[in-house]
Amino acid sequence: MKKEYTFDFSYIDQKFAKPLFSLLILLLVSGLSYGQGPGCPNVDAGEDVDLDCGVECVDLTASFLQTGETTSYEVSSITYAPPFPFTGGTPVSANTDDVWSPIIPIPFDFCFFGETYSEMIIGSNGVVAFDFTQPDTTPNGFCQWSFEPNEMIPDPVELFKTTIFGAYMDINPAVAGSGQINFEVFGEAPCRTMVINFPDVPYFSCNNLIMTSQIVMYETTNVVEVYIEERSDQCSNWNDGLALIGIQNQDGTVGFTPPGRNTGNWQANQEAWRFTPNGASNVVFSWLDSQGTVIGNDPMINVCPDDEVTEYTAQAVYTNCNGDVITETDTVTVTKVATFTVDVGPDQAFCDVESFDITAEVDGIDPTQATYLWNTGETTQTITVSTSDTYTCEVTFDTCTLEDSTVIEFNENPIIELGDDFETCFENTVVLDATPANYPAGAATYEWSLDGVVIAGETSPTLTVTVGGIYSVFVTVGICSSNDTIVISPRTDLEVSLGDDFKSCPNEPQTLTAVTSEDGVTFEWQLNGDTLEGETSNTLELMLEEGVMGTQVYTVIITKGECTGTDDINIETYDVGNCVISQGISPNGSPGFNDELDLEFLSDRAGGILQLQIFNRLGSLVYQRNNYINEWVGQSDDGNELPTGTYFYVIDLASEDPVYGAQATGWVYLNRDAN
Repeated sequence: MKKEYTFDFSYIDQKFAKPLFSLLILLLVSGLSYGQGPGCPNVDAGEDVDLDCGVECVDLTASFLQTGETTSYEVSSITYAPPFPFTGGTPVSANTDDVWSPIIPIPFDFCFFGETYSEMIIGSNGVVAFDFTQPDTTPNGFCQWSFEPNEMIPDPVELFKTTIFGAYMDINPAVAGSGQINFEVFGEAPCRTMVINFPDVPYFSCNNLIMTSQIVMYETTNVVEVYIEERSDQCSNWNDGLALIGIQNQDGTVGFTPPGRNTGNWQANQEAWRFTPNGASNVVFSWLDSQGTVIGNDPMINVCPDDEVTEYTAQAVYTNCNGDVITETDTVTVTKVATFTVDVGPDQAFCDVESFDITAEVDGIDPTQATYLWNTGETTQTITVSTSDTYTCEVTFDTCTLEDSTVIEFNENPIIELGDDFETCFENTVVLDATPANYPAGAATYEWSLDGVVIAGETSPTLTVTVGGIYSVFVTVGICSSNDTIVISPRTDLEVSLGDDFKSCPNEPQTLTAVTSEDGVTFEWQLNGDTLEGETSNTLELMLEEGVMGTQVYTVIITKGECTGTDDINIETYDVGNCVISQGISPNGSPGFNDELDLEFLSDRAGGILQLQIFNRLGSLVYQRNNYINEWVGQSDDGNELPTGTYFYVIDLASEDPVYGAQATGWVYLNRDAN
């Protein structure tokens, strides 16, 4: 808790102003934040030590506040540096002379001459008492101001019992403008302090003189400190100018005072005294090594560290009168300091590196004058290593040996193989596997990408592929990583064949068969680009309708997974109407219409026309041709034009035709006069 304090020096003699102003500045700089005082449990291991290389051992000396049972006390002079402010606490005996305060709780157990107290009263004449059963130490009662020069500590009759005198004299806080007697608790357990202040309190008779003092009572150590800003001996005409600093036990038989500060008219200027319990010790001191093992109990110890940097801990364990145990520690570091340094380099990890050279870099001396010993047994400044390990080099120069270590780790990049690029129709599950050949699958991390874009959530060693594209994977083990890429494309080699184009007659049944070597395909049929619904087998039954002219395009599409194959076949209608043997030709008529006896449809249907014979009406053979299709345009065998008239034919077929049988006969009219 931060407090604000106001100081008024207007009524203080000039000789008091300077030291008080200095104290004020000290408090302001510290931000008025008060913690533990100098009487707290403490231990100091001393300054860190630099040990010259070659010097093996050193003495360490610790200091600590040695305390004991409160059966007796040691009185010592300490530096005048009041640890707490003189003002700002809770006022007591406000503007009242020669009075004891009400009972004031002490927030901790305070041991005093073998007894434990939790309450106190403050007397307005510079005293603190703990025993309220005495008639002269009654809460809110009269605080005796008068005592004689021969009444000195210890005094079982006249002086207060169970009391701290600091300093006891006839002062008068009732003088207008004088400082307020106050008390306050500072710090935290296990070392809280009860601070009692008598700031700027005038002498009773010589109001121009003031007495400023502070009494500090410490938790755990039960130390008492008394700080005297200034005490003048210039008021001897009142109560012989007597004053007293000290402590006294419960029956007045034992007491302790600083030299020259027992009852008398003495002068003091910025002095401080500490009353330290020194009965049977309640402190156990130990030195601990870096592992926490006790290595000694004497504050001075000789240590011989093995390491370049070693920490030692000074430990003081205090046992309070109420049984509480408080441990204080402080650490000192002993560092071996050499005239040279050794550095074998930082720890390093490699991927797919077969070996590495480690050099013990030496600075500060000629490296050739040093000797080297590696934990591998090698004695050169540089060694070549090829296995993962910790490598340590001891470098010796004169009597000094230093060492340094480095961890070298050899790793392999993950060996992965997604395989060669391939084509697939994805009719079966496609799984890519990036498990390293040289590491367990779980030792690696995986990142898959498709066409350069990371596939979210895919961090397994395997990836199920359902679409084509460029697949990449990055596989990482520790600091090492590898990647591989594979291109998966739909197949373009699915083949299907419908055979050669052909001609057909209307209403003539035809069967198209899609021939493919692929298994597990589906079929789709189209006519002139339009899907034929319901046609899903490998064959298609069809007939050209009457009146259909020109070329009809039939298409089959086979599908396998994501792949397709296709083939077309063109089916034309024959030029001869209705696919029958014409009964008339007119070679001299309209060009391109009935110019010849066109039997192409019959040749195709019967597998060929073995022979065509043309007879005139007299029965004479005028034209004959084997493997006939459409070559007769009304000429004779010798190429002469035959006259208009009726002619008879005999057609021998390669196979039996469903309409004309194996041989067709009939007549045809040759018209030469047609227009």
